[in-house]
Amino acid sequence: MELCKEYKSLNSAIEKEALCESFELDFQENLPQYLDDIERVVKCSVKSVATDYECTGGAIKLYGKSIISLTYVNSSGCLLSNIFEEEFSRAISSNAGIDVKFAKINLVTKYSSFRLINQRRIDIHTAVRANITAFSANSCQCLSDCKNAFVKQYNPNRLVEKDSGICNEEFDETFTISNNNSQIRNIVNTFANCIVEDKKIIKDKMLVKLRIDASVLYENEEGAVEKCIHSFSVSKIIDVNDSGDDDNAFVKATVSSIYVKAKADVSNRLCDIEMVGRVTFNYSLFTTIKDEFVVDTYIPNYDTDVITDSVNLKSNPIYFYDDKTAELNFDVEKDIIEILDLKLDIIDCNIENSKMSISIKLSFLYYDDSSQLCYFEGSSDYVLVLNDNEMSGIGSANLFSFDYVIKNANTISLRLNFEYSAYLFKQENLNYITDISSATEKENADLPQLTLYFANKNEDVWEIAKKFSTDMSLIMDENDLTSQIIDCQRVLLVPGM
Repeated sequence: MELCKEYKSLNSAIEKEALCESFELDFQENLPQYLDDIERVVKCSVKSVATDYECTGGAIKLYGKSIISLTYVNSSGCLLSNIFEEEFSRAISSNAGIDVKFAKINLVTKYSSFRLINQRRIDIHTAVRANITAFSANSCQCLSDCKNAFVKQYNPNRLVEKDSGICNEEFDETFTISNNNSQIRNIVNTFANCIVEDKKIIKDKMLVKLRIDASVLYENEEGAVEKCIHSFSVSKIIDVNDSGDDDNAFVKATVSSIYVKAKADVSNRLCDIEMVGRVTFNYSLFTTIKDEFVVDTYIPNYDTDVITDSVNLKSNPIYFYDDKTAELNFDVEKDIIEILDLKLDIIDCNIENSKMSISIKLSFLYYDDSSQLCYFEGSSDYVLVLNDNEMSGIGSANLFSFDYVIKNANTISLRLNFEYSAYLFKQENLNYITDISSATEKENADLPQLTLYFANKNEDVWEIAKKFSTDMSLIMDENDLTSQIIDCQRVLLVPGM
């Protein structure tokens, strides 16, 4: 029997592999010659970020950078600082290999520690977790219709990840300290936050505008610590594959390189600060589509052979986008007398069972009850319930602003404002038909014109029609059925063809 078949192409990226690998990095740093010896380390923090990747053979090679921020006291009691940058690479084994079209990468610094070797050298150890989702191009043909057969269509509304990637943009800013009566003797510390303010998606392009809020602690001529705050904008046009106006994007921006120094103004006074660095953008582009799959088929009175394939779907996606105000408390071992500078970072965001868990890292420099400058670094999770149903999801959170109060000698109370975007969906592994062929005519093709059938509750009329090699619409018309699913046990009259 010659069949009249129609096919369609499936041309979307599919999630091929999810990888999670932790690894450790060790660095040895020597102070530049122009800096004094270390008497006591106040702060030694490490932030590692992914800056690029490539797919080579059976691995995804990750390129990254670790920013090591050091603040210390010299033998004269002066505060000094330096920023070290170390590049690293890591090959992570992948079954997807060269079939990877793009990968979504999230790098999280798990912890870091340091050891002072001598007054000029410090060794740093840090542990990093890489979460990687590899996508491959799915370009194949599947059956869309067959004029000689009955076909059962499944039309899911599903979430598709179109593109994901990493790119960089450099910045160069010079600004004047707020206290006009001071001059800068030493830079003590630098904090920089990236806030994504706007995203615009057009054909094959995405414009991202962000604000960098930078705060610099410095010692003035009298040795007192002062603070200067400066905000500036950075924009980036990112090339994205097959983007459109109806798409949504998650964007995380991180300062992946920074260099800060005091600079003389026109009057030759050290009142200006030069800040040079790089921002890394980690982005993912999503869309929802109404798709069609043939999930079952039969030819009345004929045996058929079908070829099937499977695909993992993110079905019935629900998009969330909103602002949120949250409160968190952090406990500190030492008594806090005065906070000099404080920074918040959203370092990770995960969704499980419709709950978004946002990991927030707090860092601050403070004076304790013995007037010693100290540094605190800790993290906490804020959980946001998106839906009463237990669904899978992916999401992103972007910190807008925050304030804090010292609740008591050992506790800081934070109030933060953030924006979040998320998709919730049902994970579904779908078997669909790629092709059909007819074999021989059935030996028992001569069925009676009307058959009694005892149907069970929730039975599908399609399955009954397939069993009796007849037309589903004939069964529904003969029995005045308005639903394809039988609502109670009953006797059906099954017409033959």
